[in-house]
Amino acid sequence: MTSVARDGNARLLTVPTVLLLLGFILLLFAESLVTLVNQWWDSEEYGHGLFMPFIGAYILWSKRDEISRLPMRSASSGIVFSFIGLSLYVAAVLADLESVKHYSFIIVLAGYVLFVGGWKLFKIALVPLALLLLVIPLPYLLISSLTAGLQLISSELGTWMIRAMGIPVFLEGNIIDMGAYKLQVVEACSGLRYLYPLASIALIVAYFLRSPLWFKALLILSTVPVTIVMNSLRIAVTGLLVNNFGVAAAEGFLHDFEGWAVFMAAFLLLLVEVWLYKLLFSSANSFFDLFDFGDADDSKASNDIRFLIPTIMIVSFVIPVFLFGGLANYFAFNEQTVIPLREKFDSFPMRIGGRNVNLSYLEQDVLDILKADDYFLGSYRDSKADDEVNLYMVYYQQQKDGSALHSPKVCIPGGGWKVTDEDVVEFNYRATGETKAANRVVIRKGEYTQLVYYWIEQKGISYTDEYVARASLISSAVFDKRSDGSLVRVNVLVKDNDFEKADLKLQSFIRDMAVYLPSFLPR
Repeated sequence: MTSVARDGNARLLTVPTVLLLLGFILLLFAESLVTLVNQWWDSEEYGHGLFMPFIGAYILWSKRDEISRLPMRSASSGIVFSFIGLSLYVAAVLADLESVKHYSFIIVLAGYVLFVGGWKLFKIALVPLALLLLVIPLPYLLISSLTAGLQLISSELGTWMIRAMGIPVFLEGNIIDMGAYKLQVVEACSGLRYLYPLASIALIVAYFLRSPLWFKALLILSTVPVTIVMNSLRIAVTGLLVNNFGVAAAEGFLHDFEGWAVFMAAFLLLLVEVWLYKLLFSSANSFFDLFDFGDADDSKASNDIRFLIPTIMIVSFVIPVFLFGGLANYFAFNEQTVIPLREKFDSFPMRIGGRNVNLSYLEQDVLDILKADDYFLGSYRDSKADDEVNLYMVYYQQQKDGSALHSPKVCIPGGGWKVTDEDVVEFNYRATGETKAANRVVIRKGEYTQLVYYWIEQKGISYTDEYVARASLISSAVFDKRSDGSLVRVNVLVKDNDFEKADLKLQSFIRDMAVYLPSFLPR
């Protein structure tokens, strides 16, 4: 059997040829895929990703008789998908955005399926592709926002459950104060490590389940409230154990065992949903009759599958794959990131605008999350002890997934503060008349109100939108081979509800320190 046969202006490609092309695509993405597998191996949230390619392959294998009978005709949209995916891959390599590299692989893989078999083959491969999509780590900006939101919801619901048990507690942000003990709902306790595997399991169950589409969708979507409730229950149980047996109950083996027990309970809740569907809507004789694991009939399968693809489409697909894939790998293996020279924050002025600084330091667990290269945290006070301006700056010499700037609005609620107002303000920044744009946020906690200004500084350019700042890294990486950046945040206590005075105080302080910033935040 020859691997390629002509058919007018089209070619009939056999299975070995099509698989060879797939192997070449995998080879082009090898560097990214190795990183992804390492992330699965090291991550508690995405560890189940190691099994998803095999489950996806089983799903395709179970449909082999149906696939063999399909009219394998290429869809031109496959070329579009692949072109978009490959372009994203090149950009992601230049900006060193691992999550975007992985997403571009899924897009190219989807394009490959459309290219070789059209929309009918794509429909069969949709669930395996979705399973791979679910185990790709989310971009850092998105995951930090989701984590912070889930932390707050789980903390509030967990506190309500603890109170329902008759234990008096006080909640301040993500910290549950039980009097003698304090429980901090950290990022690892946000519930995401339950949500990711539970969503994948729900998708697999829904795929094999004999049920209408509405119930499949309901089953998958229910993983969000199930995760939140069960994670909150875990926090409540931890609080109960700590209250009775001390803080050791929230650490070590017992804490990890609670996590596994809660996850299994969440999985059982999904099965209970399926069981209720059987009772109310299905006529299946048994619970297992609800599932169709798709045993293929090999007697109906064709042993000579051929893919009819126009010659022009083969050329239009293969050339970009070689060109963009080769370009991305060239950049990946010849990376020359420029780390600009700068002064460290250790030498930042101790006196600005007649105010002397009182330095503070972040705890190690916070530094482990930030993964910053340098930071400054201090309060500048004048002769009046109660009149101070707080300054926080953090610097990254290379911004990557997992070590990148994100909005303070993500972190502020964790300390018990509530954002009550936010907008963008512009003010005179220098004597030359240059203006500065900054995010202006009003936060409150109890009887205290603070006014916060913050912005992202990259190459001397200020950004008020973190996503625009992140996107600008691509052009910076291409033309300047830089991805450094910093966040600057200043805040002041608002007294007597006098926001005008607070605004003037912050703007005056920012103008006074502007002369020093270029030495510490490279242009």
